[in-house]
Amino acid sequence: MEKLFFWLKLFLFIGFINPSLSSFSFQIKKEFEDSKSKLNNQKNIKYKNLLKYAYLEKKGINDNKNDFELPLQLKNFFNQLSDNLAYESNTIDKSFVVDINSNTQSRIGSKFIADGDVLIKSSIGIMKASKLSYDEELKKIIIEGDIAFKSKRQFLKAETIEYDFINKKGFILNAYGSIDFISLKNIFEDNISEDLNDNFEEDFQIKSVKLDTSSSINFENSQNVKAKLNPVNRTRFKTDRIEIKNDIWSAKELKLTNDPYNEPQLIINNKDFKFINDNNKNKIKTKWSSLTFEDKLTIPIGPRNISSTIEENYYKWGISYDKEKYDGLSLYRSFDPLFFGKKKSTRLNILSKFNIQRILTGKTKSFSLDNENILGDKIEQDADFLDYFGIDTAINSSLGDWSYFLNVETNSADFEKLDKALEGKSYIVKNIYLKNRKNYFASGDLSFFGTFREKTNNGSLGEILVNNSYGVLYDLEILKNKKNLNVTRNLALGYGNYESPSRINSKNLITKKRANLSLKQKNEYVFWEPNSEEYLNEDYKYSPSIIKKGLYWVIEGNADFFRYDDGNKQDIILIKSGPKLVLGSFKKDYLDYTEIELYPRFKFNRGDSPFSFDQVVDSSVVEFNIKQRLYKALAVKFSGEFDLEKNNSEDNFINPTMEISWNRRAYNIGLFYNFDNEEGGINFNIYSFNFNGLGREFK
Repeated sequence: MEKLFFWLKLFLFIGFINPSLSSFSFQIKKEFEDSKSKLNNQKNIKYKNLLKYAYLEKKGINDNKNDFELPLQLKNFFNQLSDNLAYESNTIDKSFVVDINSNTQSRIGSKFIADGDVLIKSSIGIMKASKLSYDEELKKIIIEGDIAFKSKRQFLKAETIEYDFINKKGFILNAYGSIDFISLKNIFEDNISEDLNDNFEEDFQIKSVKLDTSSSINFENSQNVKAKLNPVNRTRFKTDRIEIKNDIWSAKELKLTNDPYNEPQLIINNKDFKFINDNNKNKIKTKWSSLTFEDKLTIPIGPRNISSTIEENYYKWGISYDKEKYDGLSLYRSFDPLFFGKKKSTRLNILSKFNIQRILTGKTKSFSLDNENILGDKIEQDADFLDYFGIDTAINSSLGDWSYFLNVETNSADFEKLDKALEGKSYIVKNIYLKNRKNYFASGDLSFFGTFREKTNNGSLGEILVNNSYGVLYDLEILKNKKNLNVTRNLALGYGNYESPSRINSKNLITKKRANLSLKQKNEYVFWEPNSEEYLNEDYKYSPSIIKKGLYWVIEGNADFFRYDDGNKQDIILIKSGPKLVLGSFKKDYLDYTEIELYPRFKFNRGDSPFSFDQVVDSSVVEFNIKQRLYKALAVKFSGEFDLEKNNSEDNFINPTMEISWNRRAYNIGLFYNFDNEEGGINFNIYSFNFNGLGREFK
């Protein structure tokens, strides 16, 4: 989407006139004039290849008039226009040729006119229109009537296009298009599209639809807002009018949809949409945006800021629930990121928090008393005014081949509570090994880490505080795909210093150095997997991808070895094995999808850890994940672990989590809640598709 308007600019200069023509000669052969005169006297005959524009070096012009039907030299045609439109000129092929065909062609003074079934062909695209006129003196072009342009992966329809090359301004009326953002950046490097034809009707049908990527926003709690925002690579857009002025392209209202089919399940509405070129970097800004679901429900998402392939601040406001840390409901707001450094390689994100539950009740139970340490019992007390606020900051930076990340967060702005409210973690990471080939991927990362007040989940013991830690870690991951077998391997080697509660006395902080070696392998065998459709069709209203049905068997083995500087050691062997069954296609209205995963897991250990956060617990459990489609888009999922060693059935469930989701082809919304941690949140996914065809205009 970040190059939407650049593509719209493309058709403006396919085969049109250079603003700097005055420095070149315009030659017309007598033989050509004679032949044109004869053709004008014939009815119902189109002009074919009467105008042929090509790049020619000024000094290399051949004076032989028989070389070209109409030698119009445009040395800097694409160079100057592409500079005006913020694209580098060195990617343009100097042999670029454009043909213009029409029912009639004429020249009146400084104005060239092509009228009736105008067809413009080039090596990268085809345009058709009712009429084209270009004023060589005023450097102004007008295209009118049923305008349509297409290339391999791009398409545009419009009613009228006007552009003034001298003042660098113009407009486009009633624009609709289909865009591929991946190939857009290489549009001038494409090979000649010999398979393109001037039959637009046969290209409207959408076909070969496949899920490409998804963007997700996970509001897990106010502490942890995860966002994976990929660009929607293939999308359709429409707007009544696009204004062009210098390097800014704008529209008062512009609609986008990621859904390849009509009627779209999701539309992004943009107010005061602007495309800006700043130092050869494309940016898109909107004053306000909203999401419309199924043409029924509209949700505002605020201003949008898009730069290159990264969308900033897709969400401005959010709400989440965390009883332990924030006493319940919290509201937060994110701000535009700040960039530092010569290349602006350092990025600062700030998120402010408003603890709604504390404001409503005037109480908090997230802190121990002032005279107690971080491990003291949390008790209910009056909330100060500064307890109503919190802040979360994140810094990302590049240091040569290293990547740096720092996150600092507080659930209260009261400085007297900072020793209990502040949390932070930082990493500096470098990839030192990478191999990627067919059916094989391997990546090894070296990282130095440091954490402050980070919590880790240890099964039935719940979340345990690691007061601080620092050290070094090497992590290698290998993925292999074989026939009926998927293999995942992990190797991790680390050494660090840790301060955390003692295994013997949970109110006592101890500090130990720990070395660890971890070896893991997971094999997924395919027992039964029936053939499925290759592409999505309009019947898939409730799923963004073809459901891969089948019966699979998972076998996982882990070996972990821990050594501590006080002489303690712990060796752990884990074995997990069980079935995964997927039935249904998510197409019918009732119960048309079932997913069941049941993995008995057993741990065997020798020795003990001095800490509680990495001490082996829950030696015999069954991991489970059950998802059932209920009715149309509604599905429910229940996951967690069941302890086989406890007799009390009420305490057998570990980290039980329930999720209710609304599933559609273009998007997914899920509400989830963890009963042990008393935390909940929202998952929101937007899907992107690859498809062939142009698609018809949506409402």
